[in-house]
Amino acid sequence: MNPLLIAIDAKFIHTNNAVRLLKANSAFDVDIAEFTIKDSIDSMLDTIKAKKPLFVGISTYIWNVEIVRNLIKKVKEECELPIVLGGPEVSYDPHHFLNAANADVVVKGEGEHVFDDVVRHFKNGQSLGNTPNIAMVTPERIDTPIQEIDDLSGLKLPHFFEEDREHIPHKIQYLESSRGCPYRCSYCLSSLEKTLRFFDIESLKKAISHLSNLGAKTFKFLDRTFNVSKHALPIIEFIIETHRLGSVFQFEMTGDTLNEEIVDYIHTHAPKNLFRFEIGIQSTNDITNRLVDRKQDNEKLFRVIRKIQKESVIDLHLDLIAGLPKEDLQRFSKTFNEVYALGAKELQLGFLKFLRGTKIRKEASRFHYRFQERAPYEILKSEDLSPADLQRMKNVEAALDLFHNKGYFRETLYQIFSAHYENFFELFERLYQRYTASNLPIKGYQLHTLYAFIETFLKEDGVTQDCLDALKHTYLSVHKVKPKCYFTKIEDKKLKHKLFETLQEKTGIPVHDFFKHAVATKYKSGYLIALYKNHEVFLYTL
Repeated sequence: MNPLLIAIDAKFIHTNNAVRLLKANSAFDVDIAEFTIKDSIDSMLDTIKAKKPLFVGISTYIWNVEIVRNLIKKVKEECELPIVLGGPEVSYDPHHFLNAANADVVVKGEGEHVFDDVVRHFKNGQSLGNTPNIAMVTPERIDTPIQEIDDLSGLKLPHFFEEDREHIPHKIQYLESSRGCPYRCSYCLSSLEKTLRFFDIESLKKAISHLSNLGAKTFKFLDRTFNVSKHALPIIEFIIETHRLGSVFQFEMTGDTLNEEIVDYIHTHAPKNLFRFEIGIQSTNDITNRLVDRKQDNEKLFRVIRKIQKESVIDLHLDLIAGLPKEDLQRFSKTFNEVYALGAKELQLGFLKFLRGTKIRKEASRFHYRFQERAPYEILKSEDLSPADLQRMKNVEAALDLFHNKGYFRETLYQIFSAHYENFFELFERLYQRYTASNLPIKGYQLHTLYAFIETFLKEDGVTQDCLDALKHTYLSVHKVKPKCYFTKIEDKKLKHKLFETLQEKTGIPVHDFFKHAVATKYKSGYLIALYKNHEVFLYTL
């Protein structure tokens, strides 16, 4: 009987490194079963019954903890198997899960160096009283201190399992060059880790090459602050030298401490879009940042971001957190406006979460916070924000995702909005109100309907015809096949024949191909023709 480690991912494209690290570094045979949050409890239970494991270990996070609770209940009712929990959700409040969720053992923090002791406990009754990172209540009450792994270079990496090969091209590949974080932001679990430690860089390079050779395209580093890693520049150099066409590598960076030497090196040597930086700004309010133990030099941060934006080589994803202390609706609007104006490819508006173990959760009463009792423990209200204020922020979040982050006309709208509006928070709020009042769906919408809506909105706000023409150009350029149009097409066959003959002379493409595969419309002082062939679009102006 082998231990069975279960991963319940948010999406199929995700890969759970935690269970694979335990398997890779165990002296015992270990089985893995991976599911998503869309899979049924019954299907998970069927897998467990078929495996007949020594015990069931479950990797637990805020996005799957309620499923984990239900799964434990079923396992206890139908299988009577021991349950071992690990992961960030259970590490800092283990006795809640031992009591309320009926787990048998909780592994706190890192598990690679203690997992085999847990296996021996269930195989031959070995006591866990001298094993770090363990909490349990029977047959003896144990709660040993969390001990971090000093030397990560001794760990085997989780990227070389034969059974993963076929899925590698279709999933995000998660990598680590370091663990720990030098910062102490009070809302973040990484603030609870004591030391910053590093993996062996040569092993990491081998993993990158191995995954790339098997067809992996999307790589995401899990380092909480990649730019503090001593391996940051060497890893970036290695990626530039060895990457395959179409690959993307994502890193989480702290913008105001980002060494501009790294940025300059990428701008000089890397192809466009190979790198994606996620930078958490969270708030531009100095008072707010101090209250959450966060130091941030906004002037340097914005300078670095503008430098990255100017070169347009690195994709930027910026993060904000709504609900932080002393940032009411008006002050958050200021943060939002300042950050949106930077023009990043993605801007994520998240809401403060009170994660188990964090300082902000322990200090919630200080700012009169109320938050959800169950995961994801999101803010409900505070002394600075009413539920109505938070709903307005959520409306802005929905409009931001729809009209910016989805990317259909991001750059065009950013240029239009920057030229015609000053208060972007108010603008996105108005977009949401108008959109929902029009009974249009947030999901399942037709692209031509989305464009028709935004054009009508902009017309009513009096934007120039040049802006509306730019929107039309963008709409035609984002398709690979001939689209349904929201605007008036040229129907005059004689005029179209004349236009297509002119293009035939310029391109050699027969007139009948244009009639069959092209869209023609008025554009600026002339015409715009979009030809769709072989899943490509060719745009011509006359």
